[in-house]
Order: sequence, then C-alpha cells, then structure tokens
Amino acid sequence: MPGTAHDDDRLEQLVGDAAVVRDAFEQFPMVLMALDGPEHRLAAMNAAYRAFTGRSDVIGVTYQDAFPELAGQQVFELLDRVYATGEAETGTEWRVQIDLSPEGLSDPQGPRGPQGPRGSREIFADFTVSPRRAADGSVNGLLIIATDVTGRVMAQRAARQRAADAERRNPAGRGIVAELQEALLPTALPVLPRARIAARYLVAGQEQAAGGDWFDAIPLDDGGVALIVGDVVGHGVAASAAMGQLRAVLAELVAAEKDLGEVLRRTDAFAARMPSLRAATLALAVLDPAAGTLLYTTCGHPPPLVIGVDGTARYLEGTTTGPLGTGSPPVLATSALAPGELVLLYSDGLVERPNRTIAEGMAELAVVAADAAANRSLALHADQAAAERVCQLTVELLTRTGHADDITALAAQWLADPVPALHLSLPSERPSLTTARDAFADWLSRLDVAADDWEALHLAMVEVFTNAIEHAYPRDQPGTIELDATLEADGSVACLVTDHGTWRPPDPADEDRGHGLMVAGHVMDKLLIRHPERNGAAAPGGTTVTMRHRLRRPAILASGQGEHGANPAEPPFTVDTSVAADATARALVGGPIDITTADLLARQLLLVSRGGTVPVVADLTGVTQLASAGVRALYQVSEQLAAHGQALTLVAAAGSAAHLVLDLVRLDHVTAEAGA
Repeated sequence: MPGTAHDDDRLEQLVGDAAVVRDAFEQFPMVLMALDGPEHRLAAMNAAYRAFTGRSDVIGVTYQDAFPELAGQQVFELLDRVYATGEAETGTEWRVQIDLSPEGLSDPQGPRGPQGPRGSREIFADFTVSPRRAADGSVNGLLIIATDVTGRVMAQRAARQRAADAERRNPAGRGIVAELQEALLPTALPVLPRARIAARYLVAGQEQAAGGDWFDAIPLDDGGVALIVGDVVGHGVAASAAMGQLRAVLAELVAAEKDLGEVLRRTDAFAARMPSLRAATLALAVLDPAAGTLLYTTCGHPPPLVIGVDGTARYLEGTTTGPLGTGSPPVLATSALAPGELVLLYSDGLVERPNRTIAEGMAELAVVAADAAANRSLALHADQAAAERVCQLTVELLTRTGHADDITALAAQWLADPVPALHLSLPSERPSLTTARDAFADWLSRLDVAADDWEALHLAMVEVFTNAIEHAYPRDQPGTIELDATLEADGSVACLVTDHGTWRPPDPADEDRGHGLMVAGHVMDKLLIRHPERNGAAAPGGTTVTMRHRLRRPAILASGQGEHGANPAEPPFTVDTSVAADATARALVGGPIDITTADLLARQLLLVSRGGTVPVVADLTGVTQLASAGVRALYQVSEQLAAHGQALTLVAAAGSAAHLVLDLVRLDHVTAEAGA
C-alpha cells in the first residue's frame, strides 16, 4: 500500500527534506544505485555512478540490458543471489570491464571486437550489494554502493612488481609459504607442439592454511603429457611436505612406467605407508597429442571438465577409484578431444565455496570456464590462448566471494595446428643476421615460452649464425647459411645453423675471439658441431651446428590475477653519450650488440673517450643481447684505454643477458646496483 501523508511527514522528520535528500544522493562522491524487482530495473543512480559506468538515460531499464558487456563477469549472478537470499554481499577490488563506446551505449547488443567491446575500459571496485525491503520485510530490490579503486590497484601492482624484483635480488627475504611453493610446485610447464598447457595456483588466505593442493604436467617419452592435480589432507607446512613427497614419487613413476594402472597401484601403496598421505585425492589424465585421446582416473577427486571451442562444456564421467592409501583398485577411463578442445583439472576448492553446494559450484565452474574459453568475459587484454584464459578466469571469478582452501587449475588444449617449423636460406652477409634474428624471435614468440628460454635460444642462435657469417666462407666468395628450427614432440626446440663452407676452429691465442660457441654451449641444453659426410666420405665443405633446448612456459603461483605477457619487441640499438660527465666519460647503451652494431659501439666509446685518453663508464643495463662480436668490441676498447692508462668500467643489470655473458668471458664489470 502507498504510504500516507502522515507517513511521509514522519519520514521527512527522520530523514530530511526530500529535495535535500535527492540533492545529497546526486552529489554523494561514492557510487550509489537502487534497483527494483527481480529483474533489477534501475530505479535510481547518482552522478558518481553515471560517471563510473558511462551510462545515462537508463532509468527503468533492467541492469542486464543496461550493461550487457558484464555477462560472464559474475555480476548478474551476484545480484540474483542477493535478491534471492536477502543477504548482503561485499566485494573487494573486483575487476570488471565496462563498454564506454557510443555504439555500445546506444545498442545493448553493440559490436564486439576480438579484444572485447569497442571502447571498453577495465576498472576495479570495492562494493556492497544489499537487499532493499518493502514495509512487510520482503525483498523488493537492491541497493549498491561502490568505490572506484582502480588507482589503488594499479599502485599495488606496481609495488608488488618492485617487491618481486627486490625478492629476486634478495631471495633471503621470502616467506616460508613462498619458499615452499617454489620448492614443491612446478614454476614452469612444458611447451609442446600439439598441446597448450596453462596453470594457476592461488594460495589460501591464511599462511597456516596453505599447502595441500598441487599440480604437475609431465612430458612423456612417447610425446604424450601427464596432467595431474591432487589434494593432500590437511594444511600448513606438514601438508606441504607430504604434497612434495607425493608429487616427486608420482612424477618418477609416470615418467618410468608406461602402464598407468601400475603407476596408480604403486602410488596407492606408497600413500598407504605414509599416514600424512592417506585419503589424498588425485585426478590424473594422460593426453596423447598425436590422437587427441585421454586416459584418465579420478581417485576421490572431482572429474575433469572438457570445454569446446564453441564454448560448450561437459564433465567427464568420474571413475570409481577411491582416495590414495585406501587400497581402492585403480579404474581407468578413456575419452577423446576434438581439435581445439581443452581439458581442465582443478582442486575441490574451486567448486566447494562458501554458500554453494558442490553441484552449484560445478555448474558455475562449467559456465565460467566455457565463457573464458570462448572469450566471452573480461575480453579486454585477454590472453590469446584459451588454456590461459580458462585457468586465469576460473580462479579469479570463482574466488571473488572468498575461499578457505588452496585453489589449483590446470588446463591443456589440444591444438589442431602446431606452430610450423622455421626455415631460412640467407646469404652469408651481415644484414642476414638481422633477418634471421627477427624471424627467429617471431617464431619463438608464437611458442610463448618463458623469458629465460627465449633469451637463451635467441642468444645462442645469434652467436652461431654470426660465426657462420664471419668464418664459413672467404670474403670474396660468399655462400648461403640455412637456419632451421622445430619444436619437437618432447618440448625441445631443435635449432640448426648450416653452412657449406670450411670449418675453421677458433685460434686459442686470439684472446678476444672464440667466445661465441662457448656462450651458445653454456646457455643451451645441448650443442653439437657436425661436418656432414657425402657418399661415405667427408664433405668438401660444410658445417651444421645443432642446438637443443627444452622449453618451459610460466605457471602462475600464488596469484589469481597474475598476467603473463608476451616477450616485448626488441628495442633498437642506441648509444647515448650525452650523459653529463666530469673527468669520466659516460655512455648509455641499449638494444642488441651483435655483428651489425658492435663496430658502431666501439667507435662511439672511443669517440667519447677521446681516443682512449679519458676513462669511460659504459652502462649496459639497457642492452638486450650481448653477442661475441660485442664482447670483441669491448675488449678492443678496453685495450685502447689501457694503453693510455685509463679504464673501461662496464655496468650490467644483475641477472641480465649482458651480465651472464660478461661473467662467462671474464670481462670485469659491476652490477647496476653497485655502479649506479
């Protein structure tokens, strides 16, 4: 019933004049909104909300029609839940993407680009959604109050990055949970030609609660990969230690034993002998990338989820095997993936969440994972790989309302088209190095490998290719150099540099030369120099240098919102000698130093040192690659300065590629911290 005039008068006495209240609501600096009914029609919104969302003229429109781009971001589900339960819910630093484009505002079903709605922006908010009640106490709407905390989140991210950088420089400052995670969980995943693998691990909110969940991805000799997610009963350091034991034993058994049933029997027997491992649960799936088949088991663990390229999702049938250490006989099941489909293994913390039944949790996981695979939610800046999106968004979106346990997600997508091999045939001239370097860098970037592997392979290829340019052919009789790179079934890159000239071993007496092969051999898993035979006899000329290196892809630990960016494009080579100086000359060097830029570096350093008569500090912290040609140039400049009684001081960033090479070739240098 509508209120009486007496009620209105009483309310005005308690709250204040209606016009004043309305004006205060409009000017209130926090974001405020009122929604009506189960359809959540916009009943009131203040200026701060309009500015926050970019929406106006939407009073009377349902929330879903006013903000269609929020589908898949768990916002509509939150509103429905609060309306149904009558219990308020609060969120902290929720990440949402809002469409601010005129097209999106005028058409709720406006066009979407490959990276999300046109005009999208990403914002972070703290908020509370409360039920709005009628006079009889029934829920008739919702109240929303929110604060834009995007600036705070960005500042926190920058601070975390600075802390991570400091942690790498000073590992002793890490906490015990971080140390256990790095020691007991894989920090990297295999890179395979027919399977894209990703993982996320989110530690429980309290340090004493962490430790029981784990995951692994183990490449097998036959080209397959074993995917494992498990959960050890208990929490804290003891559970972490037990988890580490189980992971080590199972990894060894999976790699050595082809019979998966025998692997499970032996693992069960091991767990039975260890009280801390009894009743541990496990999901194990072996993916055969050649055929797209899965052989799997669920030992008391939730079943794997398969997501299609069209955004459909289905749970595999669970097996009847009980938890480890209980003597339950192993039961194996098989399934098949279509090209592009992915399988998701996860820990129970992702489906057993506050105020949810397991059935509800599994249903939500299927919806969120399917939306992530199809790039239907939080599409702005989303990773191009479906496996990465599924792991990131299932962990991020499904833990927004809290989680009491560790969270693990491990996904593998069966790739329809592996990255093709790289083949180049180039003249043995210096400009060919730039062509080879750029093509190889682009090929590696398509594999999306860890930065350390990317740098190692790139450095080794440049060294070997440079060696062929300089030494394979007489200067007046150039030939060709071939570069071949393939990603093999075991996840190793095989990179071959072939020439058809004459092999000339480095002269040991030439102190500043011969470093290239040494550096390449140091950073590669294997390096082999071969002189092919023809018709059973040694070839008249020709050398093939084969480099092999096992690739890894980062696994995101202790973060539900960790981002993995691609390797950035290499900056151009620069030498800045305009740095203010007194009695000592200074030069800031950036970009790659190789056969195409080393001579320019030497000339610039000698110029700023006035022919070697003034000491020089060369800051190499901006150098992305220091090839042996650059080492030779630095040796020459150092000798020129020494002849005049002056010194060349080299400054390199700790842990950088330049720092590694300078250590290997025994060129004196200081770290950036000490030399700053």
